[in-house]
Amino acid sequence: MGSRVNEGSSTSTCRADEEEGVQVTCFSHVVDDVLLHFQIIRLHKQIYAWIGCNSAKLGHLYAAATTRPSNTVSVTSILGGTSDNTGSGIARRLVLKTGVNVVLACNIPKNCPMLEAAAEKKLIEKLICLGYTKPKSEGCSFSQQRFVEMAFLGVFVGRSVVTGILRSLSDASPTHYIVKIQSFSSFSKNSVKRYDTGEFEAGGYKWKLVLYPSGNQSKNVKDHISLYLAIVDTNTMGKGRCFHGMKLEHGYDQFVPLKSFNDASGGYLVEDTCVFGAEVFVCKERASSKGECLSMIKEPVSFKHSWRIENFSKLDSEFYDSTPFISALPRGKKICAECTLRIIDQMHAKHHSCKATFWFTASNQECGSARFISVSYFGRSNVGFLAKDACLVEAEVSVIGVTNSLS
Repeated sequence: MGSRVNEGSSTSTCRADEEEGVQVTCFSHVVDDVLLHFQIIRLHKQIYAWIGCNSAKLGHLYAAATTRPSNTVSVTSILGGTSDNTGSGIARRLVLKTGVNVVLACNIPKNCPMLEAAAEKKLIEKLICLGYTKPKSEGCSFSQQRFVEMAFLGVFVGRSVVTGILRSLSDASPTHYIVKIQSFSSFSKNSVKRYDTGEFEAGGYKWKLVLYPSGNQSKNVKDHISLYLAIVDTNTMGKGRCFHGMKLEHGYDQFVPLKSFNDASGGYLVEDTCVFGAEVFVCKERASSKGECLSMIKEPVSFKHSWRIENFSKLDSEFYDSTPFISALPRGKKICAECTLRIIDQMHAKHHSCKATFWFTASNQECGSARFISVSYFGRSNVGFLAKDACLVEAEVSVIGVTNSLS
């Protein structure tokens, strides 16, 4: 998914007297035939930076600094920008990266996410080269590992991320929600088109991630992963800039090309396992991290249960339940199963069946069809579904995925 970068960049650096404590670094870089200009001014406890796109215009100006007592980063617009403009997110992540206050000017167009990602990556590379970043921590665990900070959605790859907005490093793990998926290839193998994560809370609202592992077919997306953030609790939702009663999802139809995602050298899919995540910022709220683990089963075991119903003509209740049958279902807060319901033709073996892939949850425990077969067709004597006033019903279940809380 990367941009084509021409390495013939020119760099010039000039330093003031050490007593003044000021160092100025200027350089240029070409990305997809777009010339980016950079200037970094380093003071004792502050960094001024400018990113120019094909021009010397100042652009929007932001100031970012850590706030007490929580040590979170706050960003304010000094000139011409808003919180969702290009530059505000970069300024915030630069504070996390360097540990000092940052003033950033940027004139990259708002709707150029890949150009913004390339510019931020180059700026951070230069800051690392100049020794302006905080030292790396050693021996960190998964929960302490440095992840890419993202403004909206991301696919985490060890220490990097690809997102439709930006790609950059941060010392903070994903704040609000991550979902780890094991045996990702089983999505395609079992024709699972969509996965909705569990709900999580951010900014006083409930959210979920919606993943289309082979692309959102309703929008004719091919050869890409589609990923969206959806608001769940609409009753308490006010008038928001993005989410409202008629727009409950925001995200990316073409989040990342499947070719890039599946490429082993890219690092997005490691041993058929990947991690998706989201940060949602509502005002200045910052929640604790939660997550889930979806384990897709590469070789699911099929279990079949038969139920013989005698004296069918004498049944007078609205519905009947079979005795519970044991299928060695793994316990999880969400189970994806491939289910086949079948009425046996006892004369001609021309069985009537219905097959579906279904996510079972505590609030959604039944899978089937309200119009499975018409009563008139079922009762025909020459069909074979009802023989000697008895019918035979089968259920075939294969568990292909289990979701549990991520420890």
